[in-house]
Amino acid sequence: MPDNIEVIEPKLFTAVVADEIVASIRDAIEDKGSCSLVLSGGSTPGAIYRLLSKPPRIAEVEWEKLDLYWGDERYVAQDHSNSNFRMTNETLMSHLSAEKPRVHAVDTSYDSAEKAAAAYESLIRKVEKLEQNALPVFDIVLLGIGEDGHTASLFPHSKILALDRTKICGAADHPEGGKRISLTQHALFNAKKILFIVKGSSKAAIIKRVIRGSDSPEELPSRYYLAAKERVTFFLDSEAATGLQT
Repeated sequence: MPDNIEVIEPKLFTAVVADEIVASIRDAIEDKGSCSLVLSGGSTPGAIYRLLSKPPRIAEVEWEKLDLYWGDERYVAQDHSNSNFRMTNETLMSHLSAEKPRVHAVDTSYDSAEKAAAAYESLIRKVEKLEQNALPVFDIVLLGIGEDGHTASLFPHSKILALDRTKICGAADHPEGGKRISLTQHALFNAKKILFIVKGSSKAAIIKRVIRGSDSPEELPSRYYLAAKERVTFFLDSEAATGLQT
C-alpha cells in the first residue's frame, strides 16, 4: 500500500481522522501562528466534527487561531437542511465557547450561484491577502469522494473544471439538479495538506479507479489530486479500501 494511503478499521475511523486533523491544525499554528482549514460537507465529516467539538480534542485546538472556509456549498439558505454551513455549525461551531474561529462561509443570499461564487472568491482574496490572480495556499483541505468520482462540487465534465487556473471559486450544476458553489481544483490542490476522508463499501470501486485507474481528471475530478503529489493523504476505512487489496 502506498505511503499516502492510511487504511483504518471502521470502528476506529472517525477518531483516527479527528486526531490527524487536530495534529495538522496544531502543526500549522506552531509553524505560522494560524491555520486555514477548508471544510468538507457530508455525513462522514459531520461525525468527525462532532468529535472535534468534544473533550479531549476541543481543548487541544486554539480555535481562535483558525480561519474556516468551505470547499463547496449548496445554493440554499444557510439554515436549510442541505446547507454545509448548517451541518458544520450544528456539529462543531455551536459547541465552541469563547474561543471561536474566524468563519468565512459562502454567502448564498445572492440572486444567483454565479454571484455567490464571485463573492466568495473576493472574500478569500481579501482574507488571505492575495495579489491579483494568485491562488490561496490553504494549510489543510478536507475532501470526500463521491461514487461518480466528484470531490467538493467538482462533478465529471463540469464547466467549473474549465475555469482559468487563476480562479478560486465557481458555480456548478449538480447532475441531479440544483446549484453548487465550489472551490476550483486549482485552489483545492494548491493547499499544503489535502486529506481525503472516505469510508464504506459503496466507495470501494471508485477509490480503486481514482487511485489506480487511468481515467482523466475531467472524467474523475478526484484524480486532480495527482497535481498535489506528496501533499495528499487518503484516509480510508477498510471497507472503502477493499478494491486496493487485489
